[in-house]
Amino acid sequence: MDRGMRLLISLSLRELKELNNVSNYLKGTLSNKIELDISRLARSSDFERFVPLLAIELEDHLRDRVEYIRVAGSIDKDVIDRLLSLIDYLDIDKLILDYENDVEKLYNVVDEAALYGVRVIWRLRHELPIDEAAEIADELAPHRFRVCIDVSGKRSIRDFVRQLLGLGGYIEVIYLDNKSAEKRGLPIFHTEGKINYVKVFKILKCVNYERDLVLKYRRSFYDAYVRDIELAESIMGSVGSQVVDSRTKRLVESILREMMNL
Repeated sequence: MDRGMRLLISLSLRELKELNNVSNYLKGTLSNKIELDISRLARSSDFERFVPLLAIELEDHLRDRVEYIRVAGSIDKDVIDRLLSLIDYLDIDKLILDYENDVEKLYNVVDEAALYGVRVIWRLRHELPIDEAAEIADELAPHRFRVCIDVSGKRSIRDFVRQLLGLGGYIEVIYLDNKSAEKRGLPIFHTEGKINYVKVFKILKCVNYERDLVLKYRRSFYDAYVRDIELAESIMGSVGSQVVDSRTKRLVESILREMMNL
């Protein structure tokens, strides 16, 4: 596996009492870092009161394992203040938030987070044109505009590659999960999955992607994390040891030509 490309797992924490289950699940199974989704906790009316307790519990159960804290959905200043106080205590420096189409609000969040030494990464749920991303990046300066994208959120592999190439300089995280006709959040190698992840890994190798990949499954599929990480690492190691196949190269090159109107 490339030195700069890591596989992480996403776990959701809805209540404090679930920490024991999360901790027990991780023991003896994975050494990978995790993204911890505390969206429901962060919006609780008791969150501010529970911040010190939550911080202590996380420190006891998941010391050195949490790489990202994530909060999905709309955000307000109170939530941001609580989150920053929490992750400052935990000495975590990466916070993932849903993208807000308000540059002034983006700037205020990123600016405040910078005081804590925290990098804010915006999760894109909808298409963000390349020129708009560039404008936002300019307006956020001197802070850096960072985003994360979903493979399964795209209609096709071509759409994913187009976004990957267009936003490459801004992407910090790529979420991996599979989808069937009815649902998302399936394991990447699920038999009902429509996405060919061997092909996805070849594409990532072809474009020299060297940042984080986060497996983000439904809670009922958490048990698949161990198996899928082992298989994914094996595949990426194999792809990395040989020249990327010509078909993958042609796909990437054809999309580049489309984007450049050649």
